[in-house]
Amino acid sequence: MRRAAVQELAKGWKDDPDTLPMLKQKAQSDDDNVRFVAVQEIAKGWKDDPDTLPWLKQKAQSDDDSAVRHAAVQELAKGWKNDPDTLPILKEKAQSDDDGFVRRAAVQEIAKGWKDDPDTLPMLKQKAQSDDDSDVRVAAVGEIAKGWKDDPDTLPMLKQKAQSDDDSDVRRAAVQEIAKGWKDDPDTLPWLKQKAQSDDDSDVRRAAVQEIAKGWKDDPDTLPWLKQKAQSDDDKFVRRAAVQELAKGWKDDPDTLPILKQKAQSDDNKDVRVAAVQEIAKGWKDDPDTLPWLKQKAQSDDDKFVRRAAVQELAKGWKNDPDTLPWLKQKAQSDDDKFVRRAAVEELAKGWKDDPDTLPMLKQKAQSDDDKFVRRAAVEEIAKGWKDDPDTLPMLKQKAQYDDDDNVRFVAVKEIAKGWKYEPWLFELLRDRALNDPFVREKDRQRNPRQLAIEIIIKQYPDNPQTLPLLRDRAENDPDDKVREFAQKKLAQLV
Repeated sequence: MRRAAVQELAKGWKDDPDTLPMLKQKAQSDDDNVRFVAVQEIAKGWKDDPDTLPWLKQKAQSDDDSAVRHAAVQELAKGWKNDPDTLPILKEKAQSDDDGFVRRAAVQEIAKGWKDDPDTLPMLKQKAQSDDDSDVRVAAVGEIAKGWKDDPDTLPMLKQKAQSDDDSDVRRAAVQEIAKGWKDDPDTLPWLKQKAQSDDDSDVRRAAVQEIAKGWKDDPDTLPWLKQKAQSDDDKFVRRAAVQELAKGWKDDPDTLPILKQKAQSDDNKDVRVAAVQEIAKGWKDDPDTLPWLKQKAQSDDDKFVRRAAVQELAKGWKNDPDTLPWLKQKAQSDDDKFVRRAAVEELAKGWKDDPDTLPMLKQKAQSDDDKFVRRAAVEEIAKGWKDDPDTLPMLKQKAQYDDDDNVRFVAVKEIAKGWKYEPWLFELLRDRALNDPFVREKDRQRNPRQLAIEIIIKQYPDNPQTLPLLRDRAENDPDDKVREFAQKKLAQLV
């Protein structure tokens, strides 16, 4: 909201003498998104002001906030390319800024604007090889592939990156650039097949499968290779990618639908089975067998994730079928499977908000479903879609205080704080939850509603006179070690 306000201020009140000072103050002391936008608006709207360029240079070089430095780097490159200081500043930022996003922005701007500078390619190679941040290395790899395809060192360097960079994102980026830029090289396809087979990382293997399907669709070996990958590759990520690519590129092949059904039925991995269900629903919607098949999957598949996917796809693809809404209502109300009930609740809220039965059903699910995840889903959907209903806030307060499950109470607190942020009673409700929620930690990953309430209070009410005493109390007396540690850490920062 503040970000949009900054943009409107800069656009609509440019001639007001207070606008530029206010934008500069926003660039100095608001949150990252607002500061970033404030810098952009100053550079765009006050380019001819003699103070703008010096101010941007100072922001790019020494502002304490990385978002400001990032924005200033981009705006300098965009608006002051011919200034003699711009390229040196960008080079310094690319090499030594403490923040990876700033270095990445500088790398991209130098590659875009100073391709003919003799230092640019060596700098990009050095960044691709040895920058500590994987995102910077990815950016450098992409810029080299795009701008220096004909350089004899580029392909060997990309292969080396694809082969041995420590980070899978860099290896994947290199694989994608090689497939895109060196499609006619006779070594590329065999090399990609080897990456699909043996890279240590699933994302890289999946990217290789996708690139082969996209770039070598007409190669007579591609379809048999993909079928084999979908059916029997040892790697679940390769099988899933092959399933998706078969559905996308070879829908008319007579083997594709049977393979997908077999994968949905019996693949060892749930993600592969889910992908097969999704692709069948998307690609064979007009097949008369698809809807009955999805209903059967939702009803009786051995895997909960497959059942949930079938419900979701049915609601999405057959919304206008007269049987869909009654079927979903029945699933939400009485299916034995909690994952099916939860999916049905979510889909009803998403697709049938105006149906008169939807809200009463969600309320009933939030109050009395046997499963905590179904109750939680119903609470979230009601808060999201029916904020203005007079029963919503009382129901959320009741859930935040009295639900048997800490996860449901956590979500209810979160939704109240999000939807009623400016209400005068919110502080007391949060304070009560921070002190009195009955959470007892049994697992390390559990989310404690008391800690959530404290986090929101610190963020929204830092100056309230009761905030520090509450923090001190929780730092000393909360029964949960994690909450005590959190409160002690925040106290040290605030006092």
